[in-house]
Formats: sequence, C-alpha cells, structure tokens
Amino acid sequence: MSNAVSIISYIHPADRLGDVKAEIARLKEIEAFLLEEVKDLGAGAHDGDTFRATVSVVAERQSLDAKAAEAKLRELGVDGRWFSKNQKVAKGYTVVKVVARKA
Repeated sequence: MSNAVSIISYIHPADRLGDVKAEIARLKEIEAFLLEEVKDLGAGAHDGDTFRATVSVVAERQSLDAKAAEAKLRELGVDGRWFSKNQKVAKGYTVVKVVARKA
C-alpha cells in the first residue's frame, strides 16, 4: 500500500458564505425574470412538464387608517371629508404559486 498524501483543500467559512450569497443573488435575478414571464402568461393555471404555476391577480384595496381615526374620533365634529382624506390605498398585486405536478 502506498503512503499517498491526500490533499484536503480548506475553504474559509467567510469565503464559502460569500460564494453562497453571490449564488443566491444570481438565482434571485433568474427568479425575478421567470416570475415576470409567468405573470405575462396571464391569470390562471399554466402547466409545465414537472410544475404547475398558478397566477392570481389581487385587486387594489383601501382601508381606513385606524390610529388616525381613533385620535380624530376623540374630538367632536368629525365629518365625512376627514375620513376620505385619511384612507390608505394598498396597491393590487399578482401572486404566482408553483407546485409539483402530480403524475
């Protein structure tokens, strides 16, 4: 049996972490690109060979700023115009769900 010396390469955890974070950043860019492509297909289910992506569009919604309303309601003489000025608007958005297809 030969007395071979095995060379074990050591990678510092800081370097490995940096490599992993760089790969995650690259994958996030790819994910963002693919999400836009799937969204462009429109609402509904879209089947690939292995996965199904479901696109749902969530409409814009409004809600009353509860803290502002509470403070103002403590005072007398609040009218409807005040409530109109203190509404929050939450923008609508699109949801993409991807699941493995069942064979």
